[in-house]
Amino acid sequence: MFFIPAHAGAEESRLSLVVQNDVFVGTDGGGYSSGIALSHLRSVSPGETAVAALPVVGTVAPWLGVGPATLTRFSLSQIMVTPRDISRKEPDPTDVPYVGALWFGAGQVSVRDDVADILGFRLGVMGPAAGARRSQTLIHRLVGSDRPQGWDSQGPTRLLVGVERYRGWRLALAGDGDERPGADAIVTAGATLGNLQSSAGGSVMLRYGTGLQRSFPASLGQELRSGDPVLLGTGWFVYAGVHADRLFSHAGIGSNRYAESGKAQLRQAQNVVVAGLAYGFRRASVSFSLQSAGPLVTSTDRRDPYGSLTCTIPW
Repeated sequence: MFFIPAHAGAEESRLSLVVQNDVFVGTDGGGYSSGIALSHLRSVSPGETAVAALPVVGTVAPWLGVGPATLTRFSLSQIMVTPRDISRKEPDPTDVPYVGALWFGAGQVSVRDDVADILGFRLGVMGPAAGARRSQTLIHRLVGSDRPQGWDSQGPTRLLVGVERYRGWRLALAGDGDERPGADAIVTAGATLGNLQSSAGGSVMLRYGTGLQRSFPASLGQELRSGDPVLLGTGWFVYAGVHADRLFSHAGIGSNRYAESGKAQLRQAQNVVVAGLAYGFRRASVSFSLQSAGPLVTSTDRRDPYGSLTCTIPW
């Protein structure tokens, strides 16, 4: 299968856990509510230029203009989207419906100079089989939040498929940004196609600190709503950015709704604002950010705030 990594010699291997949840900012429910992803990252060792590509991903990559792998990612991810009022057994039909999704992801980043090409695939399920109801109920029980009541409305189990293709550019603004503090900007543009979400857009991220050039390939991941950059090696940097997309479809909303998902209309202009800090220790790195996402539906103008924590260790 395409997500089983091939063996490589000159590489560094890491496990990365991402947790995104609105409990970080003291809220319950409303649009994008929670996400979790466990990833295996393989990146080039210092002085090397490529690692072995993932099977199938490496075969498809040249057809889509993606060169040899600088970084690969294999992940298991789960997200949940809920309406504003999770205490109702019958959700507001004009609000965001309950959507749970669970998928395997496989991706490849190819960097040449300061230009990166990103390719990713997703395969999984949406609906009851995704386990989002159990996950959210457990999390809310642990943190003392309200128990969600409307998961019976999420619709049947459905196959989830998706592919994403992006290109990124790193622009050095001050200093070398590796051994000494410097500043850079990372600009990305591309599209995602799938039955969970289809969209096209881009992002701009500003970083200041150390380890910027080396961590460029790991600052491009979009496995969850707005993934935190991973710092490779020791160092630190602060970052801030904005992601803007044109949404063409989203599971359970508008033209992509199912029988029990109500009559909510998709807000096609979507953006996420993020600000955070990444710090690399000798044996681990941590990133934390506060994020604010625009609403998914036209019935509200209220943004969805949440926190994002990423912990990465050698493997």
